[in-house]
Amino acid sequence: MNKVIACIDGSRSSLSVCDHAAWAARRLDSPLTLLHVVHNPHAESQKDLSGNLSLGGREALLQQMVETEEKRGKLIREQGRAILADGLERVKQAGITDPGSLLRNDRVTEALDELQEEARLLVVGKQGQDGDKVARHIGSHLESIIRTVKRAVLVCPPEFKEPQRFMIAYDGSSTAHTVVERVAQSPMLKGLEAHLLMVGEDSGDNRAKLDNARRTLESQGFTVKAVLQSGEVCEQVCAYRQAHDIHLLAMGAYGHSRLRQFFVGSTTTKMIINSPIALLILR
Repeated sequence: MNKVIACIDGSRSSLSVCDHAAWAARRLDSPLTLLHVVHNPHAESQKDLSGNLSLGGREALLQQMVETEEKRGKLIREQGRAILADGLERVKQAGITDPGSLLRNDRVTEALDELQEEARLLVVGKQGQDGDKVARHIGSHLESIIRTVKRAVLVCPPEFKEPQRFMIAYDGSSTAHTVVERVAQSPMLKGLEAHLLMVGEDSGDNRAKLDNARRTLESQGFTVKAVLQSGEVCEQVCAYRQAHDIHLLAMGAYGHSRLRQFFVGSTTTKMIINSPIALLILR
C-alpha cells in the first residue's frame, strides 16, 4: 500500500493528472504507476440482427462482425499504450525515475477498486473524455470513484500549479479531526502554509476544537492560520480560497456534518465544478 496510482485517459486533464501525480509521488517518496483503462461495451450491447438472413449470409455477417470487433479492440489497446507512453515521458520529465504503467480492460471504478489495496493515493482528473466535450463538466466516473474507493483521492483541475498553500475545511467532527491528523502525519503537505477554516457558530466549543486542530498541525511543524467564520459552508470556503490564494483543499468524504453537502448528489458536482484547485479527499 505505497504506490501513487494516477488515472489517465488521453483527455486534456491527463497532463495535469501526470503533473499532480509526479508532485505527490515526490512529496510522498512513493513509486508512481500510471493507469489507463479501456472498456469496450460493444460486445455487451450488440444485438443479433442476423435472424432474417440466410444461413450463409448470417455466417458471413457474424464473421465480419467478429473481425471488425477484433480490429477495433486492437486499435483501442494501441491507443491506450500510446497514452501511457506519453504519460510516462511526462512524469519522467517531472523527475520520476522508473515509473510504472498498467493497461486494464475493465471499467474505471472496478479497476481502481481492485488496485486500491496497493495504493497510497489515487490521482484522477476533474474532467475526462466526456467532460472535455462540455465546459465546466466533471468526468462521468469521478463521483463513483469518490464514493467507492477507500484510499485518499487527489482530484486535479485541468491545469497544474504546484501548491504553496493548502486549506482544510474543518467542522470539529471526529471525521474532520481525522483529516487533520492524517495531514499532520503525512509528508505530502509538509512545509506548505496551512489554513484551517471552520464555518459555524462563534462559540467557545467551536474555538476550542479549532485550537486543538491547529495545535495538532503545529506539533508537526506546520505554520497554521486558523479561522472561524459564520455563514453558508460552500460560499465561505470558496470566498476564503479566493481571498488567500489557496492552491489545494483537503477535506473528508461522507461525514454526517454540514460538510456532507459537498459530497452528496448534485452538490458534489457543484463543488468540484466551482473549484479551480486540487481537492484532496481523505477518509
